[in-house]
This record gives sequence, C-alpha cells and structure tokens, in this order.
Amino acid sequence: SNENWHSCSVKVRSTHEPVSAEIRLLPGHKAEVRFRHPEYGVSPGQACVAYSGTRVLGGGWITNSIS
Repeated sequence: SNENWHSCSVKVRSTHEPVSAEIRLLPGHKAEVRFRHPEYGVSPGQACVAYSGTRVLGGGWITNSIS
C-alpha cells in the first residue's frame, strides 16, 4: 500500500549524494524508508537524513535494514 508514504531524498553516508526514496512515519518517533533503487551497505547504527530538496525533513539512526 502507498498509504502515508512521502517522496523525499535520503542520505545514509555524509560523503554520498542524497538518493530518491519514500518515507513514512511510524509510532514511537520512528520512520520507515524505502529506496527507489537498491542501496548497498545500509547498516544499523548509521545515520539517515531525509530531505525535500535542500530542506531537512528529519533524521535518525538506522535500527534495522531489509535486503
């Protein structure tokens, strides 16, 4: 379902360019991110920052990833 998903750009490494993704908010101040194309090397403990253009929407720490 596409309910509550919002288009954005996401950075998981400070040296990488943001990539196209979708994000949705979850209970407990959490969010779920879906990358439009596979992103390799995404691991728990890394930072994740979501953008709309150059505007920061929010960020947090990756707690789990699904291949």
